[in-house]
Amino acid sequence: MRTFIAIDVNDAVRSVAQQSIEKLMKRGFKANWVSKENVHLTLFFLGEVSRHQIDEVAEHLCHRVIGFPSFSYIVDKLGYFSKGNQPRVIWLGVKSNQSLQKLYEEMKAELVKHNFSFEERFSPHITIGRVKDFPNAWQALIEDITFEPIVVAVDRFSIYSSQLTPTGPIYKQIYECSFEGGLIKHE
Repeated sequence: MRTFIAIDVNDAVRSVAQQSIEKLMKRGFKANWVSKENVHLTLFFLGEVSRHQIDEVAEHLCHRVIGFPSFSYIVDKLGYFSKGNQPRVIWLGVKSNQSLQKLYEEMKAELVKHNFSFEERFSPHITIGRVKDFPNAWQALIEDITFEPIVVAVDRFSIYSSQLTPTGPIYKQIYECSFEGGLIKHE
C-alpha cells in the first residue's frame, strides 16, 4: 500500500488552507487542491510498502520516539515550489525549529535501519495544491496572500495509507503514535 508519515494540523491551519485555496481559485489558479480534511505536514513519503513492513516500522518508530518532548511549530506564510518559471506546488510554510528537525532525524535514523532511503533534505511545508494551470503574474498573486502565524502543537505522529482515485487521494490513518508512549492501530 502507498504510505506516508505525517503530523496532523489543527483547525486554524485547515481554515487558512481553505481560505487560501479559495483566493487562489478566484485569481485563476487551477490545481489538484488538497481537501480540508487531508491537510497535513508530511515527514516521510514511504511509497508502496507491505502491510507487514508498516506494522513493523510503526512499532519501531513509536518505540524510538517514546518520551520525545511535545513541541510546537509555526505556520506563517503561503509559498510555492517552481520549475523554470512555472509554479508546481503551492504550500503553507512551516517555520522549521530544532524540535521538528530532531523528530525528523530520529525517525529517519530508524527508517534507514529498515532499508528506507531518503535523498531529499527536510523542507517542512504543508502542500495545499499541485498546480495544473496558472495566471500571468502568478508570483505576485501568491505572495500577496498573507495570514497571521498559527502555532501548531505536536505530541504525536501518524502513518497513513494513500489510495489514488480519479477524484483525488483517499487517506486512511493506519497508526497513531503518541510521544507519551502509545501506539494505536486503526482498522
